[in-house]
Amino acid sequence: MKTTTKKITTNTRVIKDHLTKYRDTFQAFRELINNAIQADSQNIYINIEYVNQADIKSPIKSIEIIDDGYGVSFNEFDNKILEIGTTVKNKGQGIGRFSSLQIGELMHIETVGYDNRKKQFTRTQFSIDTTDFNNAQLENTGFKVDYEYLIGKKNTYYKVRIERLHHNKQEKVQKRNLIHENFLEQKVKQAVFEHYPFEIFHSLVTFRINGFELKRSDFVVGKPSKKMVEYIDKKGKSHELNFYFYNINSTLNKVKVFFQIDNAGLKSVAHEYTYSSDWYTPDLGTWFIYIESPLLDTDLFRNLDIESLGEAEVKNLKDTIKNTINDFYKAKNKRFEKFLHNLERDKYYPYQENEQPASKSQEILFKKVAYLLEDEHRLIQKDNKIRNFLYPLLDKAIGNGNIEYIFDKVLKLSDESLEKFHQLLEKTDLEDVVHFASVVAEKTEFLEFLQELTYGEISKHLKERSQLHKIIENQLWIFGENYNGTPKLWSDKKIGKILIELRNKYFNYSPTEEDKNLISLEDGGLNDITDLFFLNEKITDSGVREIMVVELKAPKCAISEKELNQINRYAFTIEENSALPAEKVKYKLVLISSKLTKFAKSQTKARRKTYPDNPFLFEKKTEKNIEVYVMEWAELIEQNNRKLGYLSNKLSVKDKTVKKKFETEYAELIDEKISAQLRLVK
Repeated sequence: MKTTTKKITTNTRVIKDHLTKYRDTFQAFRELINNAIQADSQNIYINIEYVNQADIKSPIKSIEIIDDGYGVSFNEFDNKILEIGTTVKNKGQGIGRFSSLQIGELMHIETVGYDNRKKQFTRTQFSIDTTDFNNAQLENTGFKVDYEYLIGKKNTYYKVRIERLHHNKQEKVQKRNLIHENFLEQKVKQAVFEHYPFEIFHSLVTFRINGFELKRSDFVVGKPSKKMVEYIDKKGKSHELNFYFYNINSTLNKVKVFFQIDNAGLKSVAHEYTYSSDWYTPDLGTWFIYIESPLLDTDLFRNLDIESLGEAEVKNLKDTIKNTINDFYKAKNKRFEKFLHNLERDKYYPYQENEQPASKSQEILFKKVAYLLEDEHRLIQKDNKIRNFLYPLLDKAIGNGNIEYIFDKVLKLSDESLEKFHQLLEKTDLEDVVHFASVVAEKTEFLEFLQELTYGEISKHLKERSQLHKIIENQLWIFGENYNGTPKLWSDKKIGKILIELRNKYFNYSPTEEDKNLISLEDGGLNDITDLFFLNEKITDSGVREIMVVELKAPKCAISEKELNQINRYAFTIEENSALPAEKVKYKLVLISSKLTKFAKSQTKARRKTYPDNPFLFEKKTEKNIEVYVMEWAELIEQNNRKLGYLSNKLSVKDKTVKKKFETEYAELIDEKISAQLRLVK
């Protein structure tokens, strides 16, 4: 085998920026699969080396993909491999072959192809180690390429092996370089099927993952259904929307929707959503729905969201998709349709002409829960008058959010039915989330109250521990919906003691003009309140223990460079402290005040662009699961108001003054100073 030195040619594009721009590492990996399919491969072998080593953070050491496509001959190697940003393939950018560099530092390529000029097969080997060069030297860096001309007919192939995964490095790694959960041993087969159902269902490509062949019968029940819908966009132009409904062999019992686009002649999944149809019930099993249309182009695949179509167009498109899916399940779920027919005519049905539900979503949920009850107890069939009190009780439980208590304590549903109920509520799109009217109203009212407490005249007379502290610690949902209904809870005194000691070490100080973090009294807001600090812990649904630490700076103290450095050192110390647990524990640190300095705003704005899906996230640590959030009260209140306003569908909230709310709900917190001030509040 001979060796030559070659250079990568690129029109000012560089590997670390342009070639590794995919949304996550699994999407980058899919680009390699796409290349294999576009090379007319009939077999694709995926080999993932799973390990359990102390020096490797992920359970994966290397990833390899081999295809039996036409490969690349040595005389085409420069044009097809080393020239970046070309038009080698139709509609492509000529960069997908380097997507593996988003996953790992070291990439090996080995390929056998046919040289049409010399009428011989060639074997070519080439490696890139991204630590050997920096961006400025890319075009001047030589790479060794080993090649040989082979005698006789050979099977062509293309093999990529990825080593030294970025995820496993000791320093902090960007989110786009972390190993995606779809690579895990228990998920990778399903994930590959989800993105290539067309190829697997029609036996166009055989996938083998660590020797296991993905077969249609392992995933799909029966034949898929197809439906074409004419979609008229906001400009009056007509588009075809093609729906493919796959009944999946899975216990997931939910509907997942995938937007499928033409990616250089290949059907590729661009985006995935979890969907809950009004007519879908868990007993119908698991369904994957693939939607494709000329309206959905390759831009959707390359990191752009469907929202790029525009707000009005997205709403119009979503309505069309929702109605189409509803029609499909309405036709399929005759049993549910018959039940609804009987339910709505039942004299005990709570939503008669004069008794309307608080929201449409509440009625939909009631019908589905009643269907689960019917499935287990046959209430309507038995003409049991228990419905006389059960249906009103169920309606009230939904309105107050106490439905699980009714299920568990009163009706004593089976574990299977409870699991169906949990699956029923698994939704991601905001317009599909059931958020009960009474809860929304209470939260909206509280945000108005909090606005007055933090920025209104009353704020100057509040005390820290005895008043604001007690109000906030019982309304932790403002820091995230996963804290909805979570009481103040702290059980581990050892951890609490450590965290408090760290707080005293880093935050026990007063703001100064020198530090540029001192707010004058004229700026208003919480003037008499000192720094606020409290801890809270909860166990999430996945069994992870989540510890939240809230550091509320005094209103005279703006969040500046000093506070940002302090919260970062606080997080780093938690990361390095061996006495604080790391397994199945998440630390959520919140730094909040009434104002950010210009420097802090600049820093937080830049950091938030790194985490677009997680509002206010400022920093993530890798050695332990630590997230740091930095925000102003005004930002937090506004974000919650937008969310609640969207969910409540412009729900009418009663106007209750700060005075009235304080006297009715926080009477025990009123002292003479506050009482006098409340008399002045209108």
